[in-house]
Amino acid sequence: MKKYGTGISTIMFGFGYGEGFPDHSVATVEITEDEIIRVKTAAADVGQGVDTVVAQIVSEVLNIDPAYIKLQQADTHSTKNAGSTSATRQTFFTGNAVKNAAEELLSKIYHYASLEFTSNHPEMEVDSGEIFLHEAPEEERFSYWELAEKVKERDDNLQAEGSFFPKTYEPDLRTGQAEKVYVAYTFMTQEVEVEVNINTGQVEILNINSAIDLGKAINPKGAEGQIEGGTAQGIGMALMEDQIIEDGITINPNLSGYIIPTAMDIPPMQSRLVEDEASDGPFGAKGIGEPCTIGAAPAIANAVYDAIGVRFYELPITPEKILKALKEKEK
Repeated sequence: MKKYGTGISTIMFGFGYGEGFPDHSVATVEITEDEIIRVKTAAADVGQGVDTVVAQIVSEVLNIDPAYIKLQQADTHSTKNAGSTSATRQTFFTGNAVKNAAEELLSKIYHYASLEFTSNHPEMEVDSGEIFLHEAPEEERFSYWELAEKVKERDDNLQAEGSFFPKTYEPDLRTGQAEKVYVAYTFMTQEVEVEVNINTGQVEILNINSAIDLGKAINPKGAEGQIEGGTAQGIGMALMEDQIIEDGITINPNLSGYIIPTAMDIPPMQSRLVEDEASDGPFGAKGIGEPCTIGAAPAIANAVYDAIGVRFYELPITPEKILKALKEKEK
């Protein structure tokens, strides 16, 4: 026999190191002789898609096809600090550093083009990797690489560095309050539908709906992927993953004894991206990495409570725990 239940959760997540801890990111953007635009950043893409986001930001600022953007992998000899890929911070911090570098490079493009055209910034425009005059767009124009050659003759280059180093404030130890504890906050709500088999204790998740305030979705498909991936982790946290420690030793140190969700365990998901653009992130974007993992477990626990009337305060909610709780409830 199965019991149906629904549950919701809403979370608020302050991202970046925050609490007065120094945090910054540095990036470089340059127009190279091999007709690419090279981005140097030490930001580590561990699957969350920051490489794609960075390329899109540079493409947007310089008004050029993303195919021309190439990222140089992190190298301690040639890339500067971008901080860790943690605290849901890379889109916000490295995204801003890259945007600042691209904007600085764009200012150099306009400056040197103004010398070539003997004109002023408002009379010029960039499009598809070229700069030209409004009044004579077909008569006189330079590609970024043609302009780079002319800049080289002036003993300079089309390269720029940008950094992002926002201030956060250490909270008052008594009240926990500060002017700005974190750089920004991400909000997410999830609704979960479940069926609980009261004979076996198995929980089947039928459907998950998510809504996240992410400021601006620089890559909407990537954001949806993060929501789904993070939610899958939350399902594992809620129903399966159980690290058993005895005397300081993990006794289930491999995946045969530590169960994680597979594709067969993931229910249909619908995601809604709420774009508020209220943060100081690049184009208003916020970080969403960890917020996507947090809401699922409490929403599932609430759905199980709605289904069988038993409140669980420890995870994971395994079939054994459910059967034991139902038996105690009957007494």
